[in-house]
Amino acid sequence: MDLDLNLLKVFLEVYQYQSYTKASLTLGITQPAVSASIKRLEQEIGESLFYREGRGMKPTAMAIRLAARFRIGFDEIQNALADRFVYSAYISETLAINLPDLPSISVEHTPANQEELIHNLKSLSIDLAVGIIMGKDHAIISEPIFRESTVVVCSNKHPRIGSEISKEEFYAENHTALATTWKGMDGFAHISQDSGEERKVLCKALSVSAVLLDIGSSERIAVIPHRIAMMWKDALGLKVLHNPIEHKQLEYSLAYHRRYHNTEKHRQLRETIKDVIVHQNTMP
Repeated sequence: MDLDLNLLKVFLEVYQYQSYTKASLTLGITQPAVSASIKRLEQEIGESLFYREGRGMKPTAMAIRLAARFRIGFDEIQNALADRFVYSAYISETLAINLPDLPSISVEHTPANQEELIHNLKSLSIDLAVGIIMGKDHAIISEPIFRESTVVVCSNKHPRIGSEISKEEFYAENHTALATTWKGMDGFAHISQDSGEERKVLCKALSVSAVLLDIGSSERIAVIPHRIAMMWKDALGLKVLHNPIEHKQLEYSLAYHRRYHNTEKHRQLRETIKDVIVHQNTMP
């Protein structure tokens, strides 16, 4: 019997989630295509594999017997293929600074658009991402790594800002902000717990380094992660100030497609990256 491996892939997703809808989201295909694949596999095997119960699809005894053996086979195939490739990773610019070279990984900075980030993870165009992952998707696993506070930065020569900045001064000044967006909102809007005024953003930059350079040579202010501010304040002549706006901490996560969850090479890479980044960002 020559089985189409794509049918087995669909079978395993339906078996895992017991839902045609969730399987279709994970696989990136339509629900009718999932249903058609299961019917084709049932015809090949000659037995039913799932039956409907409520809103879900329950596996038959045959499906339960096959699932364990199919999963072992697919994991072996994934592990064999993983040994041949260099993984590609998005890593947040603030975390990529001073990141040592890691074996079997090619790094690029995370894109400014979170929809693009999630799409590339979901389509397997990128193998993993580390940073502030605001987007959510059923196909993506997101593992928290660490949290960090934010600070306000401005030039040492700023004519109006002293050693502290009040909430009123914060909203009165012009801002430079990262161009990163999610659902039409920038990063600060997502973490701010102040329902008052909006910032006066006059400059949007594609990277934190561009934000820092702009702040150092202008009268604008910016909200950035604490560690990157302390790293560059002396070199760029910056003041680092307490953020007067009540806000949630930045949450950094490692995200990847569910298909990689049991791939041993990918798992080892995830653990290595987490160990390196957590160590770098918890040092005094």
